[in-house]
Amino acid sequence: MDRCLICCAILRPELEHLFAELAADSGEDDLPRFYLEPALHVDLDKLKQALASALSATAGEGKRPLIVYGRLCHPEIESLVGEYGAKISPAVNCIELLLGEDMAAIEKEAKTFYLTPGWLENWKQIFVEGLGWDSIDARQNFGMYDRILLLDTGITPLDEEKILEFFDYTQVPVEIRQVDLENLRCNIRLLLEEVDKPC
Repeated sequence: MDRCLICCAILRPELEHLFAELAADSGEDDLPRFYLEPALHVDLDKLKQALASALSATAGEGKRPLIVYGRLCHPEIESLVGEYGAKISPAVNCIELLLGEDMAAIEKEAKTFYLTPGWLENWKQIFVEGLGWDSIDARQNFGMYDRILLLDTGITPLDEEKILEFFDYTQVPVEIRQVDLENLRCNIRLLLEEVDKPC
């Protein structure tokens, strides 16, 4: 059965970079990829509907979907993908997809809210439009964190103006940390090989 990928667009630049690498290694890049909007997480009903629609459409085309989402992105995601015989990445969310075991050590440093380049690019769509948070709501919700850690994957240039804007919105210091794509690469490899083992 042909396979395809259903992915959250929050990691689209990083995923496309990895698939370009795979294509260079194998000489082909024929795995269809479907990206769902990054702000769907703020409305669980919309996320479930979008996932179900993508799963149904790909299954209708005779494809076996591989899901690049975290297992905690929706409370019903595992049962939903199971209905279609799909396989989901082992990580709990997009941050763990990037950081893997390093996340536990980072958690010990400070109370941290994580931000990826995709989240930075879409933060207004997620927090302002999706959740309806004004600056007061943002400061109340982000006030529990000591820092915001922006994970720089090196794929998308970081926009300093957007970083400052997000800081103004949250009033929480933003730190930038460079991360590689090795853990994401490992998770994609596990999906493509359809095996279950930790990265």
